[in-house]
Amino acid sequence: MSVKIREKKGRLYLDVYLKGKRTWEALNLTITKDREQNKEIWRLAEICRSQRETQLLTGLWDIQDPVLSKITLLAFLNSIKDFYSNPKTLNSLIYHLKKFANGAIIQVCQITPKWVKDFQEYFMAMVRKNELSQTSAAGYIKLFRAALKKSIANNIILRDPAVNIPTIKALDIEIIFLNVDELQALAGVKFDSPYGAEVRRAFFFACYTGLRVSDIETLIWARIETSPPQIIKRQAKTNDPVYIPLNASAQKIIMDGKEHDSKERVFNLTGHSRRLSYNYLNKWAVEAGVQKHISWHTSRRTFATLALENGVDPITVAKLLGHKNLDQVMKYAKATDKLKRKAIDSLPEIDI
Repeated sequence: MSVKIREKKGRLYLDVYLKGKRTWEALNLTITKDREQNKEIWRLAEICRSQRETQLLTGLWDIQDPVLSKITLLAFLNSIKDFYSNPKTLNSLIYHLKKFANGAIIQVCQITPKWVKDFQEYFMAMVRKNELSQTSAAGYIKLFRAALKKSIANNIILRDPAVNIPTIKALDIEIIFLNVDELQALAGVKFDSPYGAEVRRAFFFACYTGLRVSDIETLIWARIETSPPQIIKRQAKTNDPVYIPLNASAQKIIMDGKEHDSKERVFNLTGHSRRLSYNYLNKWAVEAGVQKHISWHTSRRTFATLALENGVDPITVAKLLGHKNLDQVMKYAKATDKLKRKAIDSLPEIDI
């Protein structure tokens, strides 16, 4: 391993050789025509070289990084934003950290088990005041603990101060989905406005495919295949390709026998806010006599639960939904009484 200073066209770089690989790292230092100033520039470059060498050595020998160990928790959380495709929750955690006592200035190495307990209590106090759901509090703490583990991997700290502290548990929330009778009731209600009719059509299509509303809004005809009938779609949340077969009902919703431009959207939901579509959904439910508050995500949950109730195995359902694990799918399985009844009825009958 070696770290050397190199000059190229007046700019200074670090030439880093580690484990058989050589990389160049810019120092953003430029040589001038002033000899005295250049002495200071080379001095700064040497400090950077020494610190970089120390950082590499700490990684090789699994010891605490003397440079990064002084980083504040706030700065560290900001530095890992690029690792998240959607840093919205991380930004919210940072917001709460700034509100917490000394949260904006505490260094990662200064975090103690007591500080972790106090930080968790900060969220639980809001839960007790109904200012925050316990599920949200659990999510923030889960993200915070993951950041601590990432700081260990980066040799910022050597031990996890939260390891023996019980975490905040997320409560099971009621999963709202529609059964066949409720879907039939919705089918009996139609909208007079073109936009309302399009919302209705898109919602039913989502019930048959499990697509998120973001995927429904951006679905173009180029993603629809007719032989076999299926959607080839990259999930907006995960960016992973998902192949979703279209059954006869789903095909009937979108196949109108017309020629469509490949870039044309399948559903014309543009030009209106998503909030307006939610208003239509709930107005629709009231008119149909459905005693549930429905949203676009209700259609996705409906797809999952109906698929499970009709014998589709959880792994396949997870793949169709674009999930990488079974955790969420098993929540859908727990939500339906029909599956519980089917499980009980499948037990062998014994003549006692």
